[in-house]
Amino acid sequence: MPWIAKFPGLPESAGAARRLIREALGDDPRVADAELIISELVTNAVLHSKSGQGGSLWVEVRHLPSCVRIEVADEGSRDGLPAHRAPDELANFGRGLTLVDALADSWGAHNDGDDLRCVWAELTSTAEEQSRNQSSSPISQGV
Repeated sequence: MPWIAKFPGLPESAGAARRLIREALGDDPRVADAELIISELVTNAVLHSKSGQGGSLWVEVRHLPSCVRIEVADEGSRDGLPAHRAPDELANFGRGLTLVDALADSWGAHNDGDDLRCVWAELTSTAEEQSRNQSSSPISQGV
């Protein structure tokens, strides 16, 4: 069962999303990477979408057989899909998707119509984690 939560389009939502990641992933060895990824994706949604103008955003965390998938859906923007570009070396911002690209095994974005945009990242499980996940009984939780 996925973990899904709706947050206001405010900077403080990044901290709440990190708490959701910690709760959803527990002792997963890549929880720190997942926390940084979710923080960057939520911050981007707040800064670069209509969600940050009094709207909302949604976070979903799913345990799949071979990975953990993290998604942030926002209310879109005039700019369309996010673009990965080289950051300005002197700027104090602009490195979010560079960090996501470095930490995630794969990531991407798509528009879901009705002005909704989704940015996702996947963290692949190791063979040891996959066998542990398959041998344990499923637990359904959510927010």
